[in-house]
Amino acid sequence: MIPRLRPYLLGILGIAAITFPFLWLQLRPDFDNNTITVAWAPLHGLQFFNDLLPVFIIALLIWAGNRANRQWDLGQTIARNPAFQKARSVWEHSWAWIAMPLVLCGPAFLSPSTLGLFSNVGIYMLLALGLNITVGMTGLLVLGYAGFFAFGAYFFALVQQNIPYFPWWLAAPLAFPLGGLVGYLLGLPCLRLRGDYLAIVTLGFAEAFRETIRNLDVAGGDQGIIVKDYAIFRPIGGTALHPWLRGDATCYICTALILFLAVFLVQRLYHSPVGRAWMAVRENEVAAASVGVPVVQMKLLAFSLSAAIAAVAGVLSAAQVGFVSPAMCEFQQSVMVLAMVILGGLGNSYGALLGAGLLYLVPEYLKRLSMLQDNATFVAVVPSFLRDSLAHLSDYRLLLFGAVMVIMMLYRPQGLLGSSRRKTEMLHP
Repeated sequence: MIPRLRPYLLGILGIAAITFPFLWLQLRPDFDNNTITVAWAPLHGLQFFNDLLPVFIIALLIWAGNRANRQWDLGQTIARNPAFQKARSVWEHSWAWIAMPLVLCGPAFLSPSTLGLFSNVGIYMLLALGLNITVGMTGLLVLGYAGFFAFGAYFFALVQQNIPYFPWWLAAPLAFPLGGLVGYLLGLPCLRLRGDYLAIVTLGFAEAFRETIRNLDVAGGDQGIIVKDYAIFRPIGGTALHPWLRGDATCYICTALILFLAVFLVQRLYHSPVGRAWMAVRENEVAAASVGVPVVQMKLLAFSLSAAIAAVAGVLSAAQVGFVSPAMCEFQQSVMVLAMVILGGLGNSYGALLGAGLLYLVPEYLKRLSMLQDNATFVAVVPSFLRDSLAHLSDYRLLLFGAVMVIMMLYRPQGLLGSSRRKTEMLHP
């Protein structure tokens, strides 16, 4: 028992040693004597753990549920249930016809702010779906994916400034082939590279693109470009009286339809000979080439399709926000989309969608927890000690994000919807 727990105990001790100065000590300046003293501050450390109390409760419930599942094999019992098997079969074969009406009914029930939030989620789902083609299905590590996202946004913003009428619904179909062309041209000289070298090249592309648009007067420099009113998502028919005709509802519905179309096309490709060729390249390039798979062409196709989807997402983002800036292709954006793909499950399109939804929605709703303090229902239902903790929980969202990713890599490296075979490949290469 002790040898098995030793790594965890050492890890806890290491974290305690690193965080000790920040949690339990406090700097107290003395302006009269121009000195700073270090004082023991136990209340500060206790406040930190009190703010994370909801997290500890949720972790305890998850641990108890996992132990119960191991003890009584609840997961297998449910999976063997005929009703569950039938429902799963219906969902796998008809998920689009079930999900699409539910999603498209959103404008009738959701507030404008919620519609805007879900539209952003749809855009990030598109990005995660596109990156999953290269990273998950083909095994190409890309760290500059935000560059293609910014390319689509700047293409739309620049053209609408110089053409009398160029709305988003004309820009999106054009951004798809142009984004694919940019991905193809970038892939020609660098897709013979592998692993870290390819990642560095793609990262260099994104940084070079960002610095270029920052120094171009025609692209607005650091100030960016404001998209004209006629080019963004607007109320249908020029009115916002009906919930289905508002501008935010138009953005939500169009993003949802484009996302459904992208998922359908990617899944069809994944289950086609092209998808099998991508998987063969991911598993072993030499073996794939020896049986006749055109490795370079398959890589270029994956890279082009991934870049094309990101360019369309860039157009949707610019049309929703009405503004583009060099911040769209920062390294943080690329890492966030990559984390979404890894969290959901490499190579699984639905996992990429799930990871994007979780990593975008959870931090956003953590930010809104402080606003619930004035809600009468929230005050009546939630105990006072939990209300205070939830009010400060959003301050620790980056800490929670890092902790969740570390735990995922330790206990479920294949992702939430990844296969057990993928976990075996990662743990025993």
